[in-house]
Amino acid sequence: MALTGSGTISLSDIRDEFSPGSNTPVSFDDYYRGGSKIRDNAGNNTATNLAANVPTSGAISLNSFYSQARGWQKTFSSNTSNQTGSSMFGDDYAVDYPKYIVINSGVTVYSTSTGSPALDLASGGSGSITVTNNGNIYGQGGAAGSNGGTALKADVTTTLVNNSGANIKGGGGGGGTGGTGGKGVYTANATFSELVDEGGGGAFTPQNNSPSWFTVYGGSGNNLDGVGVVGDRLWGGIGGQFSRGINPSQFDLNSLGGAGTGLSGACANRGPIYFSAKTNTTGVYTVSASISTQYGSGYGTPTISVSESTSSSGTSVSNSGTAGINASTKTYFTVYGTTAHQGTTSPNFYYNTLSGAVSGTCLATQAGAAGGAGGVGQGFTQSATSGSSGSSGSNNAGNGGTGGAGGALGANGSTGATGTDGSGTDVTFPATAPTNGTSGSSGGLAGYYIQGDSNVTRTGSGTVAGRIV
Repeated sequence: MALTGSGTISLSDIRDEFSPGSNTPVSFDDYYRGGSKIRDNAGNNTATNLAANVPTSGAISLNSFYSQARGWQKTFSSNTSNQTGSSMFGDDYAVDYPKYIVINSGVTVYSTSTGSPALDLASGGSGSITVTNNGNIYGQGGAAGSNGGTALKADVTTTLVNNSGANIKGGGGGGGTGGTGGKGVYTANATFSELVDEGGGGAFTPQNNSPSWFTVYGGSGNNLDGVGVVGDRLWGGIGGQFSRGINPSQFDLNSLGGAGTGLSGACANRGPIYFSAKTNTTGVYTVSASISTQYGSGYGTPTISVSESTSSSGTSVSNSGTAGINASTKTYFTVYGTTAHQGTTSPNFYYNTLSGAVSGTCLATQAGAAGGAGGVGQGFTQSATSGSSGSSGSNNAGNGGTGGAGGALGANGSTGATGTDGSGTDVTFPATAPTNGTSGSSGGLAGYYIQGDSNVTRTGSGTVAGRIV
């Protein structure tokens, strides 16, 4: 408490102010500023010395002590940011001496980063510290989805006077991100490439190869051309590349070319038809196998297998059905009848024809659209903003949800909106689809208006908002 500014002042008054608790006789030599009783400012102490009128040497009298006090006071009369104990009091922050921080009416001390409090009274401070707030102390607003920043952080014992009309508020929390739209399913026109005749092989006379897992016909019972049963029906290869004097669309492989055209193959006698290809689209494809004009019996069920390996039959489909095929992956297709007829050494049957096909379209999945970004929380130098709209879905995929709005000073950010659901035919390859849109993420929490409340003694009827810990 400052000494009187006029009238009677005594040596004991001076002693009680500048050497509290002492009963020693007063000598003016001990009470020069910068001496043993009254400290002068350290070179980096920007606060006002409350005993600034006390001389450092020379003439000194009782009148020199009118209105003087023990301590330093930092007064803010204009807006400022990111204040710390050491930035205000320098090396004197650690000195056991009273310290006063005063924020004038209409003045704001604010943060420019959620990682830095507006007013940070870190550990290491000594002496009584009193903060008198007549203005505002505001934390920084949080980015999208992030918590707001701290207004006042007190790691040392602090007296806080938050007067009527003053405000201490944590930064507003950032808004949450909007949810992702659900997966959609749509019909895609696929393009096949790298068609390889794995079974027929060489020109004119087929090699009658088959994958290692294929033992249905047994031994050397594979036969594409009907030799020994009817007149030679030589295998035509890919697109009838080998001349053999028969309908080229009936006894060869065909890739019609272009998106959505697919693959097909047909042969006389037993088969199997065995080929590989790659597609540019992952999806669920329709595949089929058939046997027409049977001579004799015991051919079993026309079947097509779809596999990424020559040692495994993969997915086997009887007659017609669906199979999942991955893009850019060599996939093997084997078309056959499930039963060998009359043994394998001298078969005396044939059919006209064994056929297999892979559709040029598939049911493909489309990822849901991204949700919109959340808005920014309010700080002194930033306004709370609305969240952005989510992206629009395509190919039956759901739209992304709108991001949540940023919170006002001392308020949480809003949760982002849920993405809309995807639609289309149900599939389970390459994963289950369509799916529902996901929920938006939660908004960030309001910043702390006081962090370290256990160190603070509070008075005053000013406004506070945000969290406290």
